[in-house]
Amino acid sequence: MTHSAWPQLPPNVSPAMLAVDFWLDRVEYPDAPLLTATELNAFNARVPKVLNIPPVLSLPDTMDADDVRQQISAYAPPAKPRYGSTGQLLDAGYWQRLTTNAAPDLPDQVPVRFGLITRRAEVRAFPASDVITSRPYEFPLDRSQETTVDIGWPVAVLATSRDACWHFCLTPNYWGWVRVDHIALAPRDTIAAYVNSEPFVTTITSRGLVALPEVGGVTPQMGTRLPLVGVSPDSFSIQVPVRADEGALAFTNGIAARSTGEFGAGCLPLTLRTVFSQVCTLLGEPYAWGGSRLGIFGRDCSRLVRDVFATAGLYLPRNGNQQLKACTRQIIFIPDMQDSERQDALITYATPGALLGLPGHIMLYLGHVNGIPYAIHATSSGQYSNVIVSDLSLGAGGPSGSLLRRLTEAVAITGSSNSL
Repeated sequence: MTHSAWPQLPPNVSPAMLAVDFWLDRVEYPDAPLLTATELNAFNARVPKVLNIPPVLSLPDTMDADDVRQQISAYAPPAKPRYGSTGQLLDAGYWQRLTTNAAPDLPDQVPVRFGLITRRAEVRAFPASDVITSRPYEFPLDRSQETTVDIGWPVAVLATSRDACWHFCLTPNYWGWVRVDHIALAPRDTIAAYVNSEPFVTTITSRGLVALPEVGGVTPQMGTRLPLVGVSPDSFSIQVPVRADEGALAFTNGIAARSTGEFGAGCLPLTLRTVFSQVCTLLGEPYAWGGSRLGIFGRDCSRLVRDVFATAGLYLPRNGNQQLKACTRQIIFIPDMQDSERQDALITYATPGALLGLPGHIMLYLGHVNGIPYAIHATSSGQYSNVIVSDLSLGAGGPSGSLLRRLTEAVAITGSSNSL
């Protein structure tokens, strides 16, 4: 992101603060590992337990139909008004049609099928692509949009919508509806072999370009891991999943140029230099609730954090409150703390690279400048709707108050967590 591309910097932010070296120069040991290899593996293994969501490939061969229905019914029509793509109020008849489509007939024991995502796909609360907003025309905040899954990610399929267009799936750390034509099915062992394949490449830019024979290409996003099948001086050859006849899984070899720096062999080192360097490349990227707005690429606050750490092989949960639980608490902010106390606590106890949590939002702490704490985050508040660097006075004078005033905790990536 070039400085000239910014329409307006947030208050108290200088152009120099958009450069990663500005923050790394304030860190004593930017290349020290945040976790050992053993701690990293333990962290990743702990995340499903924190969420109480099983790993995709750990599901049994069959599930009780009532358990499947319970997962589907976790997404219920909202009590508050919601609006559609033309600003119309969505009435009871609309919600009835949606919930009927999400309630297919199931056998008593539901076979669990496994697959790979074949293109970046939305994970929806209901089996429909309809825009659902809290206010008319608030398109970046589609309330049926839960998250996105990327090419090569595993899924477990438990049900198919009545219109046969959507599968209800367990995706990595998330349940939801994914379009049938974005999934290719194969036996569990085939999916596991692909997901755990070595060597591999990781996307280390916002999106990478992989050319495919005859069918254009795919654009895996930051943090996505794909099997590496060959290396030349100029290119990586990458194994890419595709849909064959009747939705079966097949593979093709795609080509990515090495000169663009979009992919790296293996993972990046899990250091503060990696974290700050990766997140700063995403400055200015548009905000998108659940990672997509009207199908257009973007990131929200927690997806920003998740994708940055994924480049180093650390896989945080999808949502901000879950990310806080998976990490180690450094500070708890109680409601009656004065702003000066909150600021002092951050400077004294929060380490650069910590995650700062507040209701509905999460940020990555960069450090302080002359006693003023700063963070980088994806925001849709006020005049900003992108990834920005800001101090924590942002929002002061508004109905919710400043970021500093709303902070609830600061957590760090360590070998232990708040929950276990």
